[in-house]
Amino acid sequence: MAVKKMGFEGEIYYGTAGSTAATKITNSQDITITYDIEEGPTTVRGSGSSPPINTSRVTALSFSVEWTMLLKSDDTTLENLRVAAAAGNPVAIRLKDYSSGKGYDGDCILNVNHGVPLKGEQTVRFTGKPNDDNRTPQLYV
Repeated sequence: MAVKKMGFEGEIYYGTAGSTAATKITNSQDITITYDIEEGPTTVRGSGSSPPINTSRVTALSFSVEWTMLLKSDDTTLENLRVAAAAGNPVAIRLKDYSSGKGYDGDCILNVNHGVPLKGEQTVRFTGKPNDDNRTPQLYV
């Protein structure tokens, strides 16, 4: 197996909230995974002989995932995700860097952006953010 991983090797799954997602989303194009932090300042005055150096500590972790799917009228996965998003219901999302790799495992609430360009295919872009109604999200397992 190659050490350097290509984008197409990344995997995304969805399923019923509260359980690990098991249905692979094969009709996906670009997937963007974002880990972020919130921080609180810990800067102190110091001796007063020079300006203080700004310091901080992490106060919260953030995660989001975006992926794009082609609009296909026979894609039940796409339809299930759109229905869940429209109802505001969380879905299970599982991400892996590659088939035996690590990634997010938890439930997400979804936002949808439906692109209908004049010259090009219709796409549906989802943004998922963690939800803890049924289980605690795991950021990188």
